[in-house]
Amino acid sequence: MELNYFRDKQILVTGGTGLIGYNLSLKLLAMPIVKLFVTGRSISKLSDTFNDIKDGRLMLIEHDASNPIPSEIDNIDIIFHAAGPMEREIVQNRPVDVVLPNIIGTTNLLELLRKQTDNGGNKSRIVIFSSVTVYNNITDKDLSVQETDTCQAISLDASNACYAESKRMSEVIAKAYHKQYGIDAVIARFSTVYGFTKNIPNTAFFEFINKAIAGNNIILNGAGFPRRDNIYINDAIDGLLAIACNGQSGESYNISSGGELGNFAAVDEIANVIAETASELLGKKPVEVVTNSELPRKPGLSLDNTKIKSLGWSLETSMKEGIKNTINQIINRL
Repeated sequence: MELNYFRDKQILVTGGTGLIGYNLSLKLLAMPIVKLFVTGRSISKLSDTFNDIKDGRLMLIEHDASNPIPSEIDNIDIIFHAAGPMEREIVQNRPVDVVLPNIIGTTNLLELLRKQTDNGGNKSRIVIFSSVTVYNNITDKDLSVQETDTCQAISLDASNACYAESKRMSEVIAKAYHKQYGIDAVIARFSTVYGFTKNIPNTAFFEFINKAIAGNNIILNGAGFPRRDNIYINDAIDGLLAIACNGQSGESYNISSGGELGNFAAVDEIANVIAETASELLGKKPVEVVTNSELPRKPGLSLDNTKIKSLGWSLETSMKEGIKNTINQIINRL
């Protein structure tokens, strides 16, 4: 189904240097598409990211998602809007840089499709990238949420409100364009995606891996970490393609593990899997994960994936296997 759906299509991926955008682009280039436009804020970073790809269908374009769409991007069949930072440092210290791609960038792309349709061009589909942060757990126990469970939000004074609330608003904007102009939009709500990427972000996950490979102990600040819904990048990309092909227009879909195959895990538990797996791969004594484990664990959140499973998708990768794959790829890169 996927090969036939993407055959002869012109596709735009924004945010092509990030974890999802990069891996999605590689997957699309393995399909019989006509052209793949990949955008990013820096052409040099784009070029470095795709420097080992020699494919005439790939067009790299420097573009900030919050700016008007470049004229060379035209007659698009499918848009995957992956642009927008999510690293903790940027979210906390540069909130405007987070809000603009999600709000202005989403609007720009929807306007592109509206004008394209009005001018007799392709009637295209856009896949909006949303997040687990549109949900919130205010109970005193672990909670599983479905796509309709969006009535609880984080405080507007929370340190990550710029990210969570702009993701919520990007969904509202997409559904408004769907309702008023008939734009074909579907929404992907990702749980926490992990896996290898060409540009290693400044996140705890990769910090743990680097320390484990170097033989340094992993020291966690804090305790009582809540469990979260994690999903390996390959499974996330397959889910993304499933909703692009078969998702109902105007609908949102959780792209998540639902906690299956050991993927419902807290930061300290992930750190321990990383330490053990790096030890097995390198033949070294495991590094120690240092944390205060005496405090009770805070309530966690998992995303029910029943809806996306109805499209024929299924989770394939365990937490252990996904982390092993990621560490292997990083070791091979060293």
